[in-house]
Formats: sequence, C-alpha cells, structure tokens
Amino acid sequence: MGDAVKVEVQRSGKRFTAEAVLDLAADVATVWQTITDYPALPRFMPGIRACRVVERQTTGKSAALRERLVVEQQGEFRFFMFAQSMDIVIEIDHEPMRVAAARATRIEIGLLKDKALDAFEGRYEIVPAAGKRATGVQLRYSALIAMRVSPPPGIGSAAVRQNLAAQLQAIATEVARRCAAAPAAGRAARGG
Repeated sequence: MGDAVKVEVQRSGKRFTAEAVLDLAADVATVWQTITDYPALPRFMPGIRACRVVERQTTGKSAALRERLVVEQQGEFRFFMFAQSMDIVIEIDHEPMRVAAARATRIEIGLLKDKALDAFEGRYEIVPAAGKRATGVQLRYSALIAMRVSPPPGIGSAAVRQNLAAQLQAIATEVARRCAAAPAAGRAARGG
C-alpha cells in the first residue's frame, strides 16, 4: 500500500461534497491515534494554528463505547496565495478505532465571519485491509460544505481539493513518523 491521496470534489450550486481515500501502511491504532490527537494537530496539520478539546463525554461500554467531543480550532483556509482566518467549533462523535464524524456548530472565516458557510460536516472512516496477506488500512474521508456565498466557477472545487489533499498528505506523513518512532521506542524500552 502506498500513501497516494485520491480526492474527488463535486459541486452543486453553493454545496460541495468531497470524497478522499488514503491507503496507509500502518495499523488501525496508529491511524486512529493520529486523526484523534487534537492537541497535536497544529504541529502537523496545515491550516490549523490551535486546537483544543473543550468537552468530552463517553457513553456505552466495551464494543459499544462512544465519545462525543466539542473541539475549538483556529487557523486559516488557504488557496494558492490567498488565506482567510478561520475559527471553528466542532462536535465530533467517535466510534473508537473506526469512525470520527464531525459537524461544525460555529464557523467564522475571514471578513465574512459567520456569513461564509451554512454547514460543514466531515467524516473519517478507518477500514482495515481485507484478506489473509493484506496489511495496512484505508482511511476514507467525506465532507459536505455548504457556502452562503457562491465562489466563482472552478475556484471553490479547486480550493476544497487542494486543502483536503494537503491535509490527508499531512496525515500520511504523521502516520509514517509515528510508525517509524514506535520500533525505536520499543527498542529503547527494552534497553536496545
């Protein structure tokens, strides 16, 4: 499995849907820890300057365990040389080791503040490779972005594609870094 990012964006008026797939040579736990390590996102995720979990609720037990988080992020949305500041509050539902689904409850972008977007929803799904000899996982991402102001033709789709590809490539790089660090940490713990 390679780390090639595949992104498709569809536009219908002011609404954009995006689907992305990333094949990773990693285990489920490492991928899960990477995409849900919210305090670490500013270190490796482009466009995120600050990220903090302000609320966390856990329900259920064992296989039915669920988490609901409220996360605040500050950063910027980039497109080529242009950048707009972004402040967002997101509710995230976790099905541990499988799905992280997010819905923005407050979005402020640039000069338009809360008038830029009507909705943002995103969903990561981790799918282990199938078959006896298969290794790695496939990380699937889908998003719905509903804008209040329609961007010029071609610009919106290109901006969504560019930002999503950069974010997934950053995840691939961070997953690879964590995988490479894991054996070294194990050797250090064993005194080797």
